[in-house]
Amino acid sequence: MTSSKENLPKKPGRKKKILTEEHAIQVENLAARGLGIMEICRALDISWDTFNRERGKSEISEALKKGQAKGLAQVTNSLYEQATNGKNTVASIFYLKNRDPQHWSDKQETEVNINLREILDQAKTRITSEHIVNATIIEGEKPLEIKDNSANHLPKQKMKENNLQDLEKNDLDLKQNTEDD
Repeated sequence: MTSSKENLPKKPGRKKKILTEEHAIQVENLAARGLGIMEICRALDISWDTFNRERGKSEISEALKKGQAKGLAQVTNSLYEQATNGKNTVASIFYLKNRDPQHWSDKQETEVNINLREILDQAKTRITSEHIVNATIIEGEKPLEIKDNSANHLPKQKMKENNLQDLEKNDLDLKQNTEDD
């Protein structure tokens, strides 16, 4: 007689990798060294999908958490030893900045309150007073006579022509006045 397994056709593709207790120990050691999940997968020669599937097992997920905690504890203890023995000033500064940031932080916070309404009012007052100063007539000068307000809206060429005509007219008036004298 043949068994029922022998009669079944083989499944295509390769066998799924299953992580063992030995793999869990390796995951713990690698995580303790600070490796991320992708680096652990490469070290174990497995895909991320395999690790993600096997992470559902309590042995693998606990090994990952335990390894990460061990690594953090080792580095923390090493930093603490270096900071407290007085030989590594950088370690001391790093430790203080992270454990007591209110007193040892490089970042300084400054609070500034700005009243925009007041600033805009002051600017408006300055602009208005400058306009009035610029508009005052210097003593002894004759103010320009503006005949047509639309002249301000003329193109520059037209304004130049108008100014030339005014100058020529003024020159004629001066000549007549000097001839009369």
